[in-house]
Amino acid sequence: MKKLFAIVAAASLLSACAGVGPQSFYANPSSASQFQMCKTLATGAPDMDFANALRMELGRRGVAESSCPGIIKQRETLVTVGAVAGAVALVAAASRHSDVGVGVGGSVGVYGASEPSPQPVVVPVSDSAWAWDQYTGQNGSAIWTCRGIQTGLPADPSFCDGKPMVDTMWPGLGVPFR
Repeated sequence: MKKLFAIVAAASLLSACAGVGPQSFYANPSSASQFQMCKTLATGAPDMDFANALRMELGRRGVAESSCPGIIKQRETLVTVGAVAGAVALVAAASRHSDVGVGVGGSVGVYGASEPSPQPVVVPVSDSAWAWDQYTGQNGSAIWTCRGIQTGLPADPSFCDGKPMVDTMWPGLGVPFR
């Protein structure tokens, strides 16, 4: 059980930080996220034709290649925050239940079956809907970002594709992270 959990956790973290391959990209370019395309360009696309196809798709979406480092940093930060939130949730569960253990070195496991808990289990909040938000950048310019409605955290702009670019959820030019 512990090994299976560790493998699933590692796979999900790695998939959240992976680029896009030529086969999956050419099969459906619109399914590739801006992060995946930027990550592939940053790590070196397999060939120049594929790199140019990625640049063209980014351009079609209105994303400059120069913004890729920021897109990559934002996603990798969110993955790190998610991993930390998961670890905190496990520690919280371990402190409430005697059948959950968190070991040194990242081992996690459940020691046998347990009866349902009389207390509700804490579940980290995640986003299921997104909206555009406009805020003031460091140089005073207005910047648009896609945010998760539930958490207010910045998200990959592809989650806001097709949504009107209006600031109705968080009106006013506010700070970048709320």
